[in-house]
Amino acid sequence: MAKRKKKQNLIYLSLVVIVAAIIGGSWFYSHHTREVSNSYAVSETATLSSGARVYNSLSAIQRANLPDQALVKVNRYYLTSNDNDDTYARINYNGKNYFIRATDIELKMNNEINNYLTQSGLPHAEITKQISSIFEQRGYSTSSGNPRGVVIHDTGNENSTISSEVPYMKQNYSSTRVFVHTFIDNQQIINIADTKYMAEGAGPYANPYFVQFEMPHEYTAASFANQLGNAAYYTAYILKQNNLPVTKGTKDGGGTVWTHAMISSYLGGTDHEDPISYWSTSARKLFGTTYNINNFVELVQAYYNQM
Repeated sequence: MAKRKKKQNLIYLSLVVIVAAIIGGSWFYSHHTREVSNSYAVSETATLSSGARVYNSLSAIQRANLPDQALVKVNRYYLTSNDNDDTYARINYNGKNYFIRATDIELKMNNEINNYLTQSGLPHAEITKQISSIFEQRGYSTSSGNPRGVVIHDTGNENSTISSEVPYMKQNYSSTRVFVHTFIDNQQIINIADTKYMAEGAGPYANPYFVQFEMPHEYTAASFANQLGNAAYYTAYILKQNNLPVTKGTKDGGGTVWTHAMISSYLGGTDHEDPISYWSTSARKLFGTTYNINNFVELVQAYYNQM
C-alpha cells in the first residue's frame, strides 16, 4: 500500500513538473518572441558596438558570439510592438544572418556630411513646442488618423531666419492658407502646429497624409550639417512616434520620407522642387560633395536606430 501511494506521489510530482515546464516555456517564449509590426529591406554597412548582444533568431532565445566592432551588412529592419517598440536589425556576418537591436550598431556613412555628423555623435536640438491656435485643425485622411510620413521643405528665401519666417507664415495664413508643422535650423526645432492634424504646405495630395517641416538656408559648413542633423532627428522622431519605417517615397505613393520635389513629381497637385537645389548647392559649396534624398534617408535611419 505504501509503495502504491509513493508511486502515485511520483506520478503527481511528474505531472506538476511537466505542467510547470509548459507554463514556464510559454511565458519565456511570449516574453522573448518579438511581435513584428513592420519590416523593410535595406542595404547598409555597420559595425557592432562593444558588448552588443547578437542573436540567432528574432525570438532572442539563443545568443551568438560575434567579435566586438565586427563589420556587418544590414539587410532588413524589424519594428516591434511588444518590446518597448524596439527596432531590430538583421545583419549578415560571414554569410550568415543574425539579429541585433538597432541601438547596438553604428552605420557606416557614404556621404561626407553624414559621416561628419556621425563622428560628432549625431547631435541634435530638442524639439520646442510653440503651437499656434490660428491654424485650422483637420485630421489626416488615413485609416488610422495618423500621418504616414514626412515632407521636407526649404524656405527658398536667402538670409531669412526662423524668427522672421514663423511670424510671416502666421501673419499671412488667412490669405495664403499655407503652413507647415515645424521649422528647423542649425540650433532649433520649433513645432508651431499640432502634428496630430494635417498641415497645408504641399498640395491636396500630400497635405492629408504627411507631417511637414521647413528649413531656412544655412551658410557655413557646420550650420548646414547641424541643420541636416536636426532635420534627420525630427524626421526619425515623427516616424518612430507613429511606428513607421524609414523608407524613401516612391512613384506609387509608398514610402515615408519625401521631399516637396518628390510630391510634385509623384503625387502632383503642386510644382515646387525644394529642397533639391538648396541641399545640392550647399553641399557642393560647403563640403565639396553632393547631398540628396538617399543621403538624408540614410541619416534618418542612423538617428532612428538610436531611439
